[in-house]
Amino acid sequence: MKILLLTNLYPPHHAGTYDFRCQTVTDRLRKRGHEVRVLTSNHGISTEQRDPEVERRLLLQGVFGHPPVAGLREIRRFERHNHQVWHESVTEYQPDLVYAWSLDGLPKSFVFGLRQLRRPVVYDVADYWLARGVREDPWLGWWNRPKAPFLHRVFRAGLEIAGYRTHWDAAMPTRTTTVCRRMPEVFAEHPTQAGLPSGAGNPFVFDRIYFCSRTLKQFTAQSNFRVDHAEVIYPGIATQAFFGEIKPSAAPAQKFLIVSPLHPACGVMTAIEAIRHARTCSVRASLSVYGSGESDYIAKLRSFVVQNQLPIEFLPVANMGQDLPAIYRRHDAFIYTAEQDEFFLQRPLEAMACGLPVIAAQTECAREILHHAENSFGYTPGNALDLLARIQELQQQPKLRLAMAETAQAEVCSQFSETNAIDKTEDYLETSRQLWLTSENSPSPGSAA
Repeated sequence: MKILLLTNLYPPHHAGTYDFRCQTVTDRLRKRGHEVRVLTSNHGISTEQRDPEVERRLLLQGVFGHPPVAGLREIRRFERHNHQVWHESVTEYQPDLVYAWSLDGLPKSFVFGLRQLRRPVVYDVADYWLARGVREDPWLGWWNRPKAPFLHRVFRAGLEIAGYRTHWDAAMPTRTTTVCRRMPEVFAEHPTQAGLPSGAGNPFVFDRIYFCSRTLKQFTAQSNFRVDHAEVIYPGIATQAFFGEIKPSAAPAQKFLIVSPLHPACGVMTAIEAIRHARTCSVRASLSVYGSGESDYIAKLRSFVVQNQLPIEFLPVANMGQDLPAIYRRHDAFIYTAEQDEFFLQRPLEAMACGLPVIAAQTECAREILHHAENSFGYTPGNALDLLARIQELQQQPKLRLAMAETAQAEVCSQFSETNAIDKTEDYLETSRQLWLTSENSPSPGSAA
């Protein structure tokens, strides 16, 4: 199958996100005999890149250091460039299926353009580009926001009366039909809770779509997008690379590890404060932090550690993919500290595959996979004393710690392996292609038998 994959970022130009899932899936599909071309942004390079496997030609706005576009002329230029590149790629490559990943920073009008293609389209949703990004899109918002400033509304109405909107819709769609003018269900300052209409009246139709977690699917549905039919395919991890021996219950649990991007919502400061409290309670515990991020926040963390003379070290970040398995194995337990939802818990799952017991901040998404006293210990996000209590519990209940680590490792290997995820993804793509072929070859209503 010839697949054209559309995404905002593609390694090695990852903008510090360290999300290589798209590349992993692409590589595995190619190894299974599929032909995959990636169309992505020119983030990280000064010019466009074109080769048989990757085209870096799209423009980003408002994300990863790229300034937002503003003003109708600049917005139109941004849209026109991206849609022209998109159409050129489709025309040249002639894919059997279009595989849309994150559109964060890309035109959300691609959704309407993809509907016009006579090809099956599959959406992989692993971030907020749909639930939040559509509402924040400058081009769709310019045309569809019902309560725009007065002069904006007058200018917009004039362009619509003169036929400019209809003319521009041919190349840079702002809606699905000319009957649709505004979409208050999405673009109002306080969107209606009635939801978008079903059927032909719904401008946002995703026939084939899956999410990386139930939590993200539910959040998207609550944002007035009809995704009840969507599937959930959990991303996988390379369990063979991370698999490790579980330490016996007699072994101490004193060396704790955090692997995380470092920013104010990562929760690392909560863990550092827990270690400070541990010292006052005569609890023997040290902490290693592995990750990079915002320099001001990292300086704040380091300063706090030095001032309080805490047994905490910041490990140097070199090659994350190669370094992590050995780093996990050098520690006794893992702490997942994120204080906002991360829709795929990659690092905790890697630690669990390595045999480490896990203590995790119980965000909504974490509770989907990590269950207290079954495969992990949970604590209240941001609560250092609660985290300290879980550290003590982990140390004082070695048999439970061992049982949780064994359960966690078995679950990761059976449910979250990379092979399992690729199998489900490939099956979903092939089924999408077959369903589309069936619908295309079905006789239309009223046709002769």
